[in-house]
Amino acid sequence: MTLPQKDQWLWPDWRPHPAVRVAVTTRAGSHSPEPWNGFNLGLNCGDQPGRVEQARRHVEKLLQADHPAAWLWQVHGKRVIRADEQNNEADGVWTDQQRWPCVVLTADCLPVLLARNDGTAVAAVHAGWRGLQAGVIAEGVKSIAPNAEPVSAWLGPAICGKCYQVGDEVYRAFADTNPAFKTAFREDATPHHWRFSVVHAAMIELASLGVTDVQGGELCTACDLDRFYSYRKEGDTGRFASLIWLDRESNQ
Repeated sequence: MTLPQKDQWLWPDWRPHPAVRVAVTTRAGSHSPEPWNGFNLGLNCGDQPGRVEQARRHVEKLLQADHPAAWLWQVHGKRVIRADEQNNEADGVWTDQQRWPCVVLTADCLPVLLARNDGTAVAAVHAGWRGLQAGVIAEGVKSIAPNAEPVSAWLGPAICGKCYQVGDEVYRAFADTNPAFKTAFREDATPHHWRFSVVHAAMIELASLGVTDVQGGELCTACDLDRFYSYRKEGDTGRFASLIWLDRESNQ
């Protein structure tokens, strides 16, 4: 049983402000056995809670943060909380405090990392199709920029539009919310099904919120099972983390 080191994670080259830090864990390591098979950080996918808690403490140790990471109990909704809130049943978390990692867990859903351009606040949002359609990204942006301050976004690994098949109910839900979302869908060979790009839909939503500096979105979980978990491809599987925090600029 081995735990990963930081060089086995992704460290995106996205820096909207010198104080902003981001990281994405991978499944590298052999901490959890099959079916989680790697470095699972999810408590809701059948893995032993003690083993998952040990993995989470390992993340915090490697980050050397001042506060424990703000882990959420995600429910595919749109609630976004502050990192110090006790009720963690939410799909987004934000902070304006230094060295307090905000984290979301995914295995096909889209992690959206948000940062105010002045480096005073950051947020992590879990955008599955339900949360995205319900407005979770808007809640995340509003949390860190209540007066429409400039915000940048980074889109993490998620299932791509070629791999993600959805039914008519998903298409209708988005089309009824905003007709612009129709461009995130293309008709599938299977009747009454569509191929859906959650990244494209997120970019439409971010643009409607005035967030024009958007990076990332190229990595597909289902196409890269060596590094990421994919619920659609694997069924019972683990979760990896996307994290964002504020650091001291002098650490550059």
